[in-house]
Amino acid sequence: MSGSAIRLLIADDHVLLTDMLESHLKKLGPDVQIEKATTLAETLAFAGGGNAFELVILDLRMPGMNGLAGLKAVRQQFPGTPISVMSGEATAENARNAYDAGAVGFIPKTIGGRAMLNAVQLMLSGERYFPVGLGEVKPVSGKPTGLGTPARGIASLTARERDVLRLLVSGAPNGVIGRELGIETVTVALHLRNVYRKLGVESRTQAVKLCMESGQDI
Repeated sequence: MSGSAIRLLIADDHVLLTDMLESHLKKLGPDVQIEKATTLAETLAFAGGGNAFELVILDLRMPGMNGLAGLKAVRQQFPGTPISVMSGEATAENARNAYDAGAVGFIPKTIGGRAMLNAVQLMLSGERYFPVGLGEVKPVSGKPTGLGTPARGIASLTARERDVLRLLVSGAPNGVIGRELGIETVTVALHLRNVYRKLGVESRTQAVKLCMESGQDI
């Protein structure tokens, strides 16, 4: 990433974990600035005073949080700032509750470094991130917001399907994919239908999220 500095706030009382996260997140670019807090009070102290952040990564179990009540307090003090929950209790219910409370993402503490970077990049771009492994996340509204579990995964794709998926992840629309691979647009659509079926997803966005999360080379 380039341009102005990207400021991130990691709020978690496990110092070793936050140090590791800081090390990984600095790989996003030379202009990444990391602040850290270990309690809800320390987190809220960063509000105002010119401390604008592009993303806050928040542990629901650190001192003072009281679960989702702490998340709501942080959202009130950081209006307009995306807040992602980070948790060692990665269940579909917890992810759904975090979504319903206004979180833009849910990062399991078991996530790999590369997948975590992909997740953060996704949220910095304005998208939501809810892991494939948690199944479909359905908030109170009933609108699906997460991803389905992969049916067979990237390993099951044919060489041509991998080519299509690789270009899809790069952001290319169907017409561009067709021109790059020398095939008709309708053929691209057929390949994508097979890709979605094999990955256990239903849309382009879900397929891209699955690939970013997996950390695998396509």
